[in-house]
Amino acid sequence: MKSMTGFGFAEGEGTLGTYRIRIKSFNHRFLDINIRMPRELYVWEELLNQLIKSRISRGKVELRIDFEPKLENFTIEVNPRLARSYLSALETLCKELGLNFDPHIELILNLGEVIKLNKENQCWEKEWDLFQTIFEEAIQALLNSRESEGSRMKEDIEKHLEKISKTTAKLKEQNEQVTEFFRQKLSKRVAELLPQSPINEALLAQEVVYYVERSDINEETTRIKAHVERIRSLLNAEGPIGRELEFVLQEIHREVNTIGAKSAHLSISEMVIDLKTALEKLREQVQNIE
Repeated sequence: MKSMTGFGFAEGEGTLGTYRIRIKSFNHRFLDINIRMPRELYVWEELLNQLIKSRISRGKVELRIDFEPKLENFTIEVNPRLARSYLSALETLCKELGLNFDPHIELILNLGEVIKLNKENQCWEKEWDLFQTIFEEAIQALLNSRESEGSRMKEDIEKHLEKISKTTAKLKEQNEQVTEFFRQKLSKRVAELLPQSPINEALLAQEVVYYVERSDINEETTRIKAHVERIRSLLNAEGPIGRELEFVLQEIHREVNTIGAKSAHLSISEMVIDLKTALEKLREQVQNIE
């Protein structure tokens, strides 16, 4: 079981320069990949997307690659015509805004495509194998981080499941006691209202049966037990389980709501609240599971 939250880092040297890779992930309904890297590395963008998709199925993934080139391996291309166009546009903008136009070389250097490092694509293709080794180290660190967080979350989830199981068992037991309490209370009430008349046992039994049918929660508690066992099974399964866990929790919540609607007895209402509290804590955990 993996969390969707994690972080990985790796640094290494290739033929063309040094790479520093930071990759982190957060919870998200789907897989959302955001890559930030120098223009020189754009040739690898599709390969990077494919690698991430092959290892991660869900979560928001942010990848940042810093590249320190070995300049002797590159030719530097300067585009003065583009620089003049940028400066002309900036000068016009400053006049429109009533600002002083005072350009510095740092500003020009930061403008896109004014200065580029050039290297043939075939060189980047050869470099990919070296880079991929560094990238695999970073993404494996991320996956290890997600697994460690997932193990911690699994322990918390199992505690909440145990609470739900125990509360559901008490709920079923309490409901049986409430039924007997209702029978005695109804009998006493009839005796108080009609002290001179014998109690019609058949009619009393009919009312008790009606109450039992209306307030019976055996089916709901049985289904809750089955859903809890399904969650326990999923916690030990391989692969992504987050979405299915969410669906199972929705089913448990539906059963708990039905129980709450069937009985107005205080003790049962209190246990329904306990169940909903445990379910909410579970839901918060499950939202961060891949």
